[in-house]
Amino acid sequence: MKLHALIPVAAVLAISACAADEWHTDFAAAQARAQAENKPILLDFTGSDWCGWCITMRRQVLNTPEFKAYARDKFVLMEVDLPRNTAKLTPQQLQQNRELVNRYRVTTFPTVLVITPGGDITGGFTGGRTDLGSVTQPLELAFENARLLEQAATLSGEAKARTLSTFYWNMPAVFRRDLGQLRNEIAALDPQNTTGIHSELRDLDIVQEITAQTRGMSDESAIIVISDALPTVSEANRSNLLQLLAERLNSRIRRTREQADSLDDIESMRHDNLLLIKYCVPKASQPYAIKRVDAEFCNPPELLEQLRRERRERRKYKK
Repeated sequence: MKLHALIPVAAVLAISACAADEWHTDFAAAQARAQAENKPILLDFTGSDWCGWCITMRRQVLNTPEFKAYARDKFVLMEVDLPRNTAKLTPQQLQQNRELVNRYRVTTFPTVLVITPGGDITGGFTGGRTDLGSVTQPLELAFENARLLEQAATLSGEAKARTLSTFYWNMPAVFRRDLGQLRNEIAALDPQNTTGIHSELRDLDIVQEITAQTRGMSDESAIIVISDALPTVSEANRSNLLQLLAERLNSRIRRTREQADSLDDIESMRHDNLLLIKYCVPKASQPYAIKRVDAEFCNPPELLEQLRRERRERRKYKK
């Protein structure tokens, strides 16, 4: 994830044109400033005229004096805007921003990334946030990570493994997925697994294996395989398996709902809904979700008749 090391002269001259707490729109200028001041770059990937959360976070946090005071001595600020009204940007800016989106595989707006002047991601977050604390908390870890990466370059052996491991575990899970090269480097430096990296590699291998194994399976078989695999993977690495399980359970619920013709089918739907809640709904929200399921399935014969009516209506419509 390295960006170009050579900085155009024009970008160096442009540093003085942008105050320390203002947002750059030229990446080369932001990178030149970051190198000159030895600061990480904060990239705000935004859709300034269509993304509601982006607009809200800008107004309530990123453009406030409080955030600018916080960021002034820590980061070089860079806005990466992908507006619907492309006339807002020059063709060069638009091309630059699209390249940054592709380079960092950004699929969610807003996404805020912190990168080193050389282009390595050190942290950040995805999704809109509306208060200063919820924004600065992940940025503090990202700022610390930038310093850890700088420190690790001066170390070797076990000390380097520990430093890189701290960097790795500080990273949000959504960004750790792309750090395969770093995982392998830590593993080579830490054959005794004092950092836990070998357990991490094992977990990721299991997730990859289950994903491939269930690709051609029926929902019924895949649900059993994924459910059995969950306890073998650490909680931090279950997200991909839980997503697979949710997709399969929802698929089976939809199919049963469309074909339900007995009270056993209704009970099967209720059971799958409860499984979905157990595995895929945050614990704090589970009591409310269970109440909704109880309300929906409180009268199985009536629900069965309702689904039969819906099926008859669909058949009429198809005719």
